[in-house]
This record gives sequence, C-alpha cells and structure tokens, in this order.
Amino acid sequence: MLDTGPDKSMEAALVMQATRSAVHPSRVGVPEALQPAGAEETSAAASSTTTVQAPVGDGAPKGLWNRILPLRLFAVRVVSYLTNHVVTHVPSFTFRHLWYRVALGIQIERRSAVYMGTYVWFNGLRDTRRAVVKIGRNSFVNRNCTIDVRAGLTIGDYVSISPEVMILGGTHDLNDPEFGAIQGPVTIEDYVFVGSRAMIFHGVTLGRGAVIAAGSVVTKDVAPMMIVAGAPARPIGMRDPNACVYELGPAPLFQ
Repeated sequence: MLDTGPDKSMEAALVMQATRSAVHPSRVGVPEALQPAGAEETSAAASSTTTVQAPVGDGAPKGLWNRILPLRLFAVRVVSYLTNHVVTHVPSFTFRHLWYRVALGIQIERRSAVYMGTYVWFNGLRDTRRAVVKIGRNSFVNRNCTIDVRAGLTIGDYVSISPEVMILGGTHDLNDPEFGAIQGPVTIEDYVFVGSRAMIFHGVTLGRGAVIAAGSVVTKDVAPMMIVAGAPARPIGMRDPNACVYELGPAPLFQ
C-alpha cells in the first residue's frame, strides 16, 4: 500500500499558503522564489478593484433639494395669498407698505401710496429682490391695480396710475411648442399719467410726462410728453412740458 500521508500534508500546506498570501489561483504550487515580482500586490489590487462601490450618499444633495423645493414653493404660495388676499385689504397704508418692503423687498419712497385691492404678481421672494422693483417719490397706484414685478418694475416720481390698470411683465410665446415665457421689465418715468383699465405690456418704457388714455393697450415704448390712446395705443397728441411741475396730494385715509 502506498503511503499518501506526505502528499496530503504538502497539499494542505499549499492551500494554507495560497489563502494566507492571496496569490492568484494559477500560481498555487509555484515556489515563492519563482513567482514574478509584485504578483501578490497585483492580485490584491485586482481583488480590491472588483469590490469598490460608489458611496451610498452620492444622491444626498439631490434628494435634499427635492425635499426642500416643495417647502419653498409652499412658502411662496403662503406669502402670495397673504399679500393679495389679506394684506391688500387692510385699510392702512403704513401696514401695507411695511409688508411690501419687508416681505417682498419692494422699494417705496416717501409720500407714495399703493391703494387697497392692488394685486402684486411675483414668482419668488428672492426674485423680487434681484429684480429692480421700485416706486418713486409721491407716486400713486390706485385701487384694484395689477402690478407684475416678476421681471422688474420701476415707477418714477409723481406718477399717477388710475384704478384697475394692469402692468404685465410677461406673456407666452405662442409659436413655442413648450409655450415658453417672454418677460421684460417695465419702466414708468416721472409725471406719467395712466388712465383707468389701461394695460402696459412687458418691456415697455413710458417716457417722462407721457399720458396713457383709459382702456389703452400699450405694447411699445411711448415717447416723453406723448399722449396715446387705443388698442394698440397710438399717438393722438402731445402734452405741454410746462405742466409737469405738480405734486400729488396726500393719500386719503382708509384707502
């Protein structure tokens, strides 16, 4: 009978050595002195490469943003509701102006007045601060007006905006398959008078002393001292430059 004890002992030793040194299986049984230099390191590197996985937290910022965004939108909706359905009906210029300045970041100069029922159209609280939204000195925005501040709005000094005027800072591209938005700032210079229910469209500048007749639809710039009327608005006359020296009277209480 053949004695297989030494063979079995040698085989067990080789298996233990291979396990301990992490040598590639093709080199098991080859004496260490005959193995190429760096074989162990190469084998270990290959083994570790196959087990590397992406960190679990790679998507954390995106997931966090997805959780924050609905909260931000909800906050904007709450402020919009309070602005246009609660604050606008409080019979106090001081209270309303304080809200417009602090909550919305609108600049309102001395002796100006935003009357009750005014609807302020905005997308976000930071947007109203990045865009220029300013009402100059001694200017009036009368009852039930709509002022769109999404793209910026500048109202100069001694401007009189009559009731139910709509200032629109944007519209939609009718030929865009995605119905994309078109926006532009509106600028109303000093001593402009806007009649009731007129509409001022995005990107328009009303020059100093211009007069917009009631019910007009203004889609283009109006030159200083020019009087326009109609839909779309067209020039119908000129204003006397010497007339633009007045100041508007004090705003009545509870308006």
